[in-house]
Amino acid sequence: MRLRLFLNIKFVCVLVVIALATPGIVLAHGTGYRVLEQGKAVTIECYYSDGTAMAYADTYIFSPEDLKLEHQNGRTDKNGRVAFFPDTPGTWRVNVSDGIGHKIQAQVQVEPGNTPPIKIQDPGYIGQSHTLSAAMGISLIFNLYAGIVVMRRKKPL
Repeated sequence: MRLRLFLNIKFVCVLVVIALATPGIVLAHGTGYRVLEQGKAVTIECYYSDGTAMAYADTYIFSPEDLKLEHQNGRTDKNGRVAFFPDTPGTWRVNVSDGIGHKIQAQVQVEPGNTPPIKIQDPGYIGQSHTLSAAMGISLIFNLYAGIVVMRRKKPL
């Protein structure tokens, strides 16, 4: 029995080492955006931290006058882009979500006369810290393994 427990602990340690040795997998969970200028339309390009487009993600655009009812909603295109025509100057809020936990909350400043937009902030990559993501992944692996071990026990707890 002690040998089996030792092998189980050894297996969990190997999984932890593998998870820590592959940080590139954890880094792929961030998101970012760029404001592209095209005449009087505002175009935003949304992407994941690995550079791939956030294709067909749900998009909600809110005007500065009404932050509860969206001015426009829809999806990004296959290149992760969404465009809108602002009708008032001010700070427009654009929320983008891919439905599996990746989100962008962009703020775009539109000047009077619908001049090309000026980006207020470029948050870089939004999301959980990489350390927290790694810890959550390790915890998930450990808890799944512990659940399997408990279910295989012949004696009730």
